[in-house]
Amino acid sequence: MFGFGKKKMKEFPSETKEEVLLTQERKEELLRTISIKKDQVNQKNSEEQAKIYEEIGLAFNELGEEDDAIEMLENSIESKKSLGDGYKTLLKLYNKKRAEAAKMQDEELLQIYLKKMDQMMQVSKEVTRGVR
Repeated sequence: MFGFGKKKMKEFPSETKEEVLLTQERKEELLRTISIKKDQVNQKNSEEQAKIYEEIGLAFNELGEEDDAIEMLENSIESKKSLGDGYKTLLKLYNKKRAEAAKMQDEELLQIYLKKMDQMMQVSKEVTRGVR
């Protein structure tokens, strides 16, 4: 009568395969961006380098190249400690790698990523407190 206890069907927006997967154009654009930014990174000071490394890392992450993304985002954090998109993405990548290590029961790799996550928490504390 009133419909209590009945689940409503949720409607999801229709997504085409093109919207879900990276388009070839987007991949080419990201690869071009990475190439250009890599050329610029040596010509900048440390604060500008951090921003460029972050942009490269985020592009690699979008391409699905996690190891390259981690390397660039770590360089960004080393150049300038900040809590932006790069920090969040790096933390997510570390957590994903940690979960994979736990699933494979690789204790050594698990400890490495736990230690890296602890270091990221320390960066967060330092930035919040203003310690540089």
